[in-house]
Amino acid sequence: MLRNITIRLPEQVPPNISQTFKDLIPFSVSIAIFWAFDQVFRAAFGICFAQGVIQVFQPLFTAADGYVGLAIIYGAMSLFWFVDVHGPSIVEPAISAALVSNLTANFAAYQAGEQATYIITQSAQYFVVCMGGTGATLVLCLMFCFLAKSKEMRAVGRASIVPVCFAVNEPFPFGAPMVLNPVFFVPFIAAPVLNIWLLKIFVDVLGMNGFMYTLPWTTPAPIGIIMGLGLQPLAFVFLIAVLALDFAVYYPFFKVYDCQKCEEESEVLEEELAERAAQKGAAMTAAFQGEVSAESVAAGAAASTVAGAAAASSSAGSTSSTPVQAGDLSSLNGKGVLVLCQGGVTSGLLANALAKAAKEHGIDLTTGAEAYGNHIDMMPDFDLVVLAPQAASYYDDLKKDADRMGIKCCSCRGKQYIDLSRDGEAALNFVLDQLAQ
Repeated sequence: MLRNITIRLPEQVPPNISQTFKDLIPFSVSIAIFWAFDQVFRAAFGICFAQGVIQVFQPLFTAADGYVGLAIIYGAMSLFWFVDVHGPSIVEPAISAALVSNLTANFAAYQAGEQATYIITQSAQYFVVCMGGTGATLVLCLMFCFLAKSKEMRAVGRASIVPVCFAVNEPFPFGAPMVLNPVFFVPFIAAPVLNIWLLKIFVDVLGMNGFMYTLPWTTPAPIGIIMGLGLQPLAFVFLIAVLALDFAVYYPFFKVYDCQKCEEESEVLEEELAERAAQKGAAMTAAFQGEVSAESVAAGAAASTVAGAAAASSSAGSTSSTPVQAGDLSSLNGKGVLVLCQGGVTSGLLANALAKAAKEHGIDLTTGAEAYGNHIDMMPDFDLVVLAPQAASYYDDLKKDADRMGIKCCSCRGKQYIDLSRDGEAALNFVLDQLAQ
């Protein structure tokens, strides 16, 4: 890749497709090198390299299967998400080998007539820890949908319930919002940890077998639990218990937030309130369909309560929200800005805000949004690459690529990213400042 030896396709081919062909040669070389290394390792030690790694780290995997290890792993995953950082991308690489090997060991034990005792498995993470998505939000979404008195919360719940049932919940924690919302700090972190602890109690104390089968992560959690645990009778009891546990964990905080929202809504006219709820529901639906970013919904949820603070923060911070004249932005004509995020879903808002503001000023500014990893072939077509906060850990690698191509790059903080996405004028100023550096 350093020498740019790759397969080049015509310009007319979409970047996400040409990037796949561009990666073929380096991927093939990497596979060949590791295959040769694995053959040498097998000849020397009699086992494959992957099995050797598992044996070396087995003591750590065993320790991670305890109550403290489970709390650290899954508490950290939720904590990262709460502060607007993609938790699984940071935590999961450290335990990915255990997730697969423990599931295999559980199945082998079950076939041998023994108890499947491992807790950390891929299926346990999908359906117990992340029941309805990160933060175990399935039960909370049902509360929003059916128990909330706030019209806005009900709109959020109704727009979210179907996707969340299939573990597609990213717009929900941003739209409620739960991310960076102190009301939900404790349950958002505690619920996943308590869920996995409950699974361990059922396995250690009641003799239930751990997860033995894996299913797609989009399988509804109740079905995933029953099938992943092999349809054993205790699996049905565990399902009821974990749903009740999540209800008990989230309900007090849900009531506090519902009361807060109702107080806010009591000061708003009925017609305006209905319009807000409809707009919020439409925004949630658009976010789940990938038409806008999840953070755009978060920004809308906070608008009524933090508008003044956000304006003050923006004027005091590095990003200015002072309106500018179109003439001041003329240097942006013919420029291009690419926004990158973790999965390609939450980067669209800033790109949309920039495009809308540029159009209002009559500026010819090209904007794009993509997932980090699919961006290399697109970068030469842009002058600035902006990294969303959940992908900020990739900044050093992005900077090397940007310097090599002679373009500029930067990253945003969580609140800064949301503020820029809400204020197209400030976003244009931000781009202007970055290009001027």
